[in-house]
Amino acid sequence: MRMTHSSAKKDGFGRPFFCHVLSVLGLGCLALPAFAQGAIYRCGQEYTNSPQGRTDCVRIHVPPAVTVIEGTRPNAGPLPARTTSEGGTALVPGQRTKADAVREPPAAQRERDVQARAILLQELAQAQQQQAQLQQAFKDSETAKQADKTLTVKAALERNQRDIDSLQRELARRPVAANP
Repeated sequence: MRMTHSSAKKDGFGRPFFCHVLSVLGLGCLALPAFAQGAIYRCGQEYTNSPQGRTDCVRIHVPPAVTVIEGTRPNAGPLPARTTSEGGTALVPGQRTKADAVREPPAAQRERDVQARAILLQELAQAQQQQAQLQQAFKDSETAKQADKTLTVKAALERNQRDIDSLQRELARRPVAANP
């Protein structure tokens, strides 16, 4: 007894039929945007695409769906700024010049720099004080021969020393505020 699958033969809706239907639907979907660009009318307070003989309707212009912005440069470097002069337009580089770097910061920025430096100095003093306490605790734990406490205090000492080093690096980067 031989069994075959012949559902396509029974009802006539096999693979070729569905491929044909899908291709017709695909072409129809591609043609839809062309039909969607029809005229739009404003009839009083109502917008429609079929005015149906009304006399108060005015056709309005609808811009295309795709907007192209000209003149963009992706991943481009800094563009030169344009300034006007007496002789016309001149290009000025987008980077700062040496005169800009020499210029003194405004008073508000100077005040913030002074405050930041004071906070860093305060934190450094606290960290150094804590370092001295940890060193004393480390000496005490070594003399008492407490191995587990010695390891935790030693780890805290190393962590605190890294904090002190980072605070000193940050202070070195900060400018020393000059009195105005």
